[in-house]
Amino acid sequence: MGSNENKEENLNKALHFIQKAVNEGAELIVLPELFNYLPSKMTKQGHLKNAEGIDGPSIKALEKVAKSNNVIIVAGSITELDGEKLYNTSFVISNKGILGKYRKVHLFKFGNIDETSVFEAGNKPEVIDLYGVKIGLTICFDLRFPEFFRTETLMGADLIFNVAAFLEKTGKIHWMPLLRARAIENQVFLVATNQAKIKGHGCKYYGHSCIIDPWGKILAKAKSDECVITCNIDLQKIEGVRKKMPLLDMRRIDVYDIMKSVKRP
Repeated sequence: MGSNENKEENLNKALHFIQKAVNEGAELIVLPELFNYLPSKMTKQGHLKNAEGIDGPSIKALEKVAKSNNVIIVAGSITELDGEKLYNTSFVISNKGILGKYRKVHLFKFGNIDETSVFEAGNKPEVIDLYGVKIGLTICFDLRFPEFFRTETLMGADLIFNVAAFLEKTGKIHWMPLLRARAIENQVFLVATNQAKIKGHGCKYYGHSCIIDPWGKILAKAKSDECVITCNIDLQKIEGVRKKMPLLDMRRIDVYDIMKSVKRP
């Protein structure tokens, strides 16, 4: 979906697409980054005005629809207010309520966009157990840090989600190569939901949400416009790929240990 500055409109659109996904048989539904408020120009004042806690209207609405339809929703991300601090936070919601949340660790800097002027950075990866299936959560710019995806893989993630507002300018070159690389090198399913390209928004987003298997095969992919994509995932494929090419067992952590102390020149 493509979001804008109208919070009520965005939430109604999200609920519409969730219902469409439910009608198509979806059991787990994923929204993009900042799905309920995405301004053309990022300001702390604007995000503060539209921030919510866990008891806010957006999360409550998603809790209601998750319960009534017996589905799990990875609620993209919202601007979370915690005390006086703002976080870019993704919530995982089931028919039993909030199962967990993740605060974006790597804050985006590109051109005149600087998320550190608005948000506090999270400080840990997050892997959540969905009734026996473990999912890793990441947000947009995290995609450029392979160590982060490897960490969540080693924490047991079978699927890793990247909810994003990836720009068209960088997305044309970087979006799909980065997503496929993260899936291939970690031998996990990767589900990526990106803000769609819509008319009237000051920023152009790339869209192309997709689902990728542990071998790097694209199982489903959207174009740049708004839509719902669905796909059946066979988690047994992870074991098959890892048995054929045991990458995780072949790691040389005695060599990689240098990463902890060496900074770039």
